[in-house]
Amino acid sequence: MPRRDDIRKILLLGSGPIVIGQASEFDYSGTQACKALREEGYEVVLVNSNPATIMTDPETADRTYIEPLTPELVEKVIASERPEAILPTMGGQTALNIAVALAKNGVLERYGVELIGAKLPAIEKAEDRKLFNEAMEKIGVKVCPSGTASTLEEAKAVAKKIGTYPLIIRPAFTLGGTGGGIAYNEEEFAEMAQFGIDASPVSQILIDQSLLGWKEYELEVMRDLADNVVIICSIENLDPMGIHTGDSITVAPAQTLTDKEYQRLRDMAIKIIREIGVETGGSNIQFAINPINGDVVIIEMNPRVSRSSALASKATGFPIAKMAAKLAVGYTLDEINNDITKKTPASFEPTIDYVVTKIPRFAFEKFPGAEAVLTTQMKSVGEAMAIGRTFNESFQKALRSLETGRAGWGCDMKEKLPSGEQIRAHLRTPNPERIFALRHAMLLGMALEEIYELTGIDPWFLDKMQELLEVEKFLKRTPLQQLTQEQMFEVKRQGFSDRQIAYATKTTEEEVRTYRKQLGVIPVYKTVDTCAAEFEAFTPYHYSTYEEETEVAHTTKPKVMILGGGPNRIGQGIEFDYCCCHAAFALKDALYETIMVNSNPETVSTDYDTSDRLYFEPLTREDVLNIIEAENPVGVIVQFGGQTPLKLSV
Repeated sequence: MPRRDDIRKILLLGSGPIVIGQASEFDYSGTQACKALREEGYEVVLVNSNPATIMTDPETADRTYIEPLTPELVEKVIASERPEAILPTMGGQTALNIAVALAKNGVLERYGVELIGAKLPAIEKAEDRKLFNEAMEKIGVKVCPSGTASTLEEAKAVAKKIGTYPLIIRPAFTLGGTGGGIAYNEEEFAEMAQFGIDASPVSQILIDQSLLGWKEYELEVMRDLADNVVIICSIENLDPMGIHTGDSITVAPAQTLTDKEYQRLRDMAIKIIREIGVETGGSNIQFAINPINGDVVIIEMNPRVSRSSALASKATGFPIAKMAAKLAVGYTLDEINNDITKKTPASFEPTIDYVVTKIPRFAFEKFPGAEAVLTTQMKSVGEAMAIGRTFNESFQKALRSLETGRAGWGCDMKEKLPSGEQIRAHLRTPNPERIFALRHAMLLGMALEEIYELTGIDPWFLDKMQELLEVEKFLKRTPLQQLTQEQMFEVKRQGFSDRQIAYATKTTEEEVRTYRKQLGVIPVYKTVDTCAAEFEAFTPYHYSTYEEETEVAHTTKPKVMILGGGPNRIGQGIEFDYCCCHAAFALKDALYETIMVNSNPETVSTDYDTSDRLYFEPLTREDVLNIIEAENPVGVIVQFGGQTPLKLSV
C-alpha cells in the first residue's frame, strides 16, 4: 500500500516529564517517529512539556509546543494547527490517555482529526480490563481468574469470588503499575484496592488471582494494515511473576522456552493483536507460564510503544518506533526497508546470535522511608543493557554497567556472608539486592533446588550462576602468571572483568590488563545487524566479546569518542543524553567520525543513527580503554555524560 496522501499534518503527543515508569524511552520513540514522518513529507506538530529531550529540539518537529499535556491544552493546539491525524502511541500512557479523552469528549470528531496507530476501540479493548478479558475469552486465550471493580464494595465482592490470597491489584489506564500491588490479606486488600481505584483515571481496577512464581515472558509484536504480523523479539524475565517487568532482570531472546512453547506464545500473540484491533504499529504482549504444568495465561497488552519496545529495538537493531510511525501512515511491513541491512524488508523478522541482559537501577537510598521491596508497581529509576555471546557474559557486563560499584556478579570485594536465615529472607522477598543474595546462598552451599523453591528463578539461570562461581574458585586457586591463553579466553568469555580477575588472583587491574594483552587476549567487536550476519550491516553498532574475528571496519577519517551517561538515576538523567547527542551532531557537521559509548537502552544516544559508530558497552576503565585501542580516536569527550565519564577521566 502506498503512503496516505489524504493526511498532510500529523500531531504527535509526547510523554511529559520523566517519572518512574515513563522515562527517556519515549524521547527515543518520539524522536524516531518525528524523523520518520518528516522523511515521508508530512508536517509534524509536537506537543510535549519536557525541556530535557531531543524530541523538543526546534529541528525535530516542524512545530513544537512546550505545553502541559492535558486534553484542554492539546485541544487548543488542534484548534490552532488543524492536523488531519493524531499519533498517540509514541508518548506512553500519558499520550494514550489524552487521546482517549479527546476522542470521547468529541474533540477529534469536531475538528476532523483521525486517530492513527491505534483506534479508540483498540485502545479501550487493550486498556479496559473487562473488555480485554472478554476479548481473550472470545479467541480462547486464558486469563487468570479475575474481576473488575470501580468501588471498594465491588472489589471486596470480586475478592470473595476468587476466594484465595494473595491477590494482584492493577488499575486501568495507568503507567508502570502505578497504584497496583499484591495484597496478602483482607486488610491490605481494602487499602490497596481503594488506592488503585483512586489512581486509575477511569476509577477501575482489575483484581487477579496471584500467579506468584509463574515464569514471565514478553513478545514485541508489529502489525500492518494488510494484516501482516511479525514478532520482533522475545524477552524473558529472570524474576518470576510478582515483580513489575521494569524492575526485573530481563533477557533476550528468551532462554528457557522450548521451540514448541515459543511457537505457542507466537501464535497467541498474533491472535491477540488481531482481536484487539491494533491496525498498525508495535504492541508489547506479556504472558505467564506455569513452570509445573506449562499452562499459559495472558497478563496484559500495551497497544503502544513501551519501555520494552525500546529495549527490543536496541537488542535487535530493529527500529520499532520508526517502523510503527511509517505503518501508521499506510505502509505495509514488506514496503519498508531495514536501514541496517538495506536489503531486507521490515517483514523480515530479526534473528540474533547473541544474548542481551537488562538490569534495572534503583535509588532506594534517596528515599529513606521507602521499603526496598519489589512488587507489581515499578520502582526502578533507570536500567542498563549489555550484549554478549552467552548469558553469563552479558549478565556480568550488565551488572558492571549499572555503575553501583560492582565489577560483575561478585568476586570484586570482601564479603561478609549473612546467616542462612538472613539469606533465606532475602531470597524469599524480592528486593534490589536479591541477585547477590543468590550468590551468598550458593557460597554457603545451599542446594539449587532450595534456592529455586524460595525465589522461583528458573533452574537454568541458577545453573549458569553456579558456573560463574566455579570459574571464580578456579581463579582464586590459580596465580595470574599461570593462566594460559586458553584459560584467560575462557574466563573473559564468562564475562569476568579485569578487576574481578585481579581481586581473585590478589593482583591489580593494571597487572591483569598487561598480562592479558601479553597473552594476546583482547576483545573483538561484533555487530548488531538484525539478521545474525546473514546480510551485510551498514550501521556500525557493536558489542565486545572474546573471539577470533572483529567486525570493526577501519577508516581514515579522524574520530572523536563521546562517553555517555550510563543508566538513568536521580541526579543524572536524560539531560546528559541530550548533551551527548548534540555533541555527536556538532562533530559530524565538523566532518569528524563520531563514536558513542553508552549502556542505556532508553536513550536517543544509543540509537543506531545518532553517531557514526555505537558501542553498547559498560562505562568502565577497562571497557573504554579497549574501545580506544580498537578505534584510536583523536580525542575523547567526557564532559557531556554527567559524573560517569568525569570519574573515568580522573
